[in-house]
Amino acid sequence: MPAPDSVGDGDGATPAVAQDFGPIIELATRVLAPAGVVSALLYYFGYVREQALFAYFGADLGSLGFSTTDYLVRSAGTFFILLATLLVVALAAVAAHHLLRYLLGRAPRWARRTVWTALYAAAVALLLFGVIGLYRRSDPLLRPLAAPAALGAGAVLLQYAVGATAGAASGTPLATTLAATRTLRRVLAGALALISIFWLAATVALQRGIDTARAIELALPAQPQAVVYSHDRVQISGPGVNVVPLDTAGSAFAFRYNGLRVLVHTGGRWFLLPVGWTHENGATVILLPDRPDSIRVDLAP
Repeated sequence: MPAPDSVGDGDGATPAVAQDFGPIIELATRVLAPAGVVSALLYYFGYVREQALFAYFGADLGSLGFSTTDYLVRSAGTFFILLATLLVVALAAVAAHHLLRYLLGRAPRWARRTVWTALYAAAVALLLFGVIGLYRRSDPLLRPLAAPAALGAGAVLLQYAVGATAGAASGTPLATTLAATRTLRRVLAGALALISIFWLAATVALQRGIDTARAIELALPAQPQAVVYSHDRVQISGPGVNVVPLDTAGSAFAFRYNGLRVLVHTGGRWFLLPVGWTHENGATVILLPDRPDSIRVDLAP
């Protein structure tokens, strides 16, 4: 496909590019705008984040009993950080478009051909990289966010270049050929962009869950203590955990356990970690029922 020669010379290419991307934005808006769709996406991203977080500690997410609201709230940070990033990228892309038109409008013909040929090559390379990432997501050589970002960027860049070509070749057989596939190109580019955004958001949620778990692990010694009192001796052990027998005269509790930190309290249960817990030492998460008559958990600095 020949590169456009007249991009930046006037208004020929700009309307074509705007017409191409307008339906893509409209498609994304119609797909994502309904409140039910947004809630479902937030729920999924929250689930992915929490699954990664608690899997790091060996805890089954199903045993935590989180509600739909819990997942929605816990996904908000991930979703809006990604949304803000995408808006910044979109703003930068619009500025880059106007700058490109300005520069190419003052460049010789050979330079314009070189630039657009390079854009086509870059778009194809990005799409290939994104497709490879779909099948090799566990490859340590591929950064987690690189493949989804490449897939979306490649689809948008290719549609941009083809739209500019159609505008520059207006009135030629090439323009007629491109016009015949305009709707198909818009749908495919919009679908790929949405898939890449979904993939990117899920990857960000997964990484944020793992990063949060690692931050909890590093900060365990500085976290508030969970002091457990029990009527009967219970099997609480782990690095840094101590048990102290108490004077039972007139007391409802006979044992006190120190050296514990709270991971989460949900569903009427405490999920506790030994203060010396690490991902490598094999210490387990301690589950205790919230029963004030037989087991009490106090929090202390």
